[in-house]
Amino acid sequence: MVIYESLRLYTPGPIVPREAVKDLELGGMKVPKGVNVWIMLVTLHQDPNFWGPNVDKFNPERFSNGISGACKHPQGYMPFGVGPHTCLGQHFAIAELKILLTILLSNFRFTLSPKYRHSPIMSLLTEPEYGVHLFVRKI
Repeated sequence: MVIYESLRLYTPGPIVPREAVKDLELGGMKVPKGVNVWIMLVTLHQDPNFWGPNVDKFNPERFSNGISGACKHPQGYMPFGVGPHTCLGQHFAIAELKILLTILLSNFRFTLSPKYRHSPIMSLLTEPEYGVHLFVRKI
């Protein structure tokens, strides 16, 4: 749940580009065949209509019923893309994160500093604009 919530707040890639393979209507807007649509994941992952009013808060419990139970829309969570163009490294990245978290959490205790401000910025990756201020204590 911690990994999923972290990936929601700081998606590895900020944009998922797709090309319309046929004329379609998307949210009341006509999209002609061949037009590229860029899905801004930071915007999607922080939409209060999908995630509720506490969208800016780190709340791993929102994933207590799995990914499908966390968001009001089935495609509202896609940190590694979705469909046939999903990132090939997704499963490896999740496995690495689980190992890293296990090692860190078995040796240290982390507390979020009151100085932390949630403000993702997009460059090649999505990054915290002001850094992530943590208190770290050895167990």
